[in-house]
Amino acid sequence: ETMENISIEIAHHLHHPEVATLRLKGFLYANTLPEFDKTLRAVIDLAKKKLIFDLSETTYISSGGWSMFLVSLRRMKELGGDLILAGMTPEVHDAFELLEYDKVFKLFPSVDAALKQGFTSAVPNVAVSPA
Repeated sequence: ETMENISIEIAHHLHHPEVATLRLKGFLYANTLPEFDKTLRAVIDLAKKKLIFDLSETTYISSGGWSMFLVSLRRMKELGGDLILAGMTPEVHDAFELLEYDKVFKLFPSVDAALKQGFTSAVPNVAVSPA
């Protein structure tokens, strides 16, 4: 029986030192939540205030996984930062809407879009032209 695993890659952004992207590949549920939590703590220890979770290769997120995102969002806000989501698969997005997390989280189609638009409120002097 194959274990449903997760791998988490952390990417840093040269021009946005306060931002880290975490690419989640696989399944986020009870067995993989400790790994998620450990990685998140490590990233916060690196003084990253703004997190983008790249979910383009996340196959499944359990209710416990969504709870962990909520807790993490709260934690980032307390640190004066933010947490945004990018690139959701249709399956994961269905659950996201069903649980009404679209009212809580900012979601972008890609990491690129998230980087460009996700944290704009923090930089009011940058004009964002309408798409």
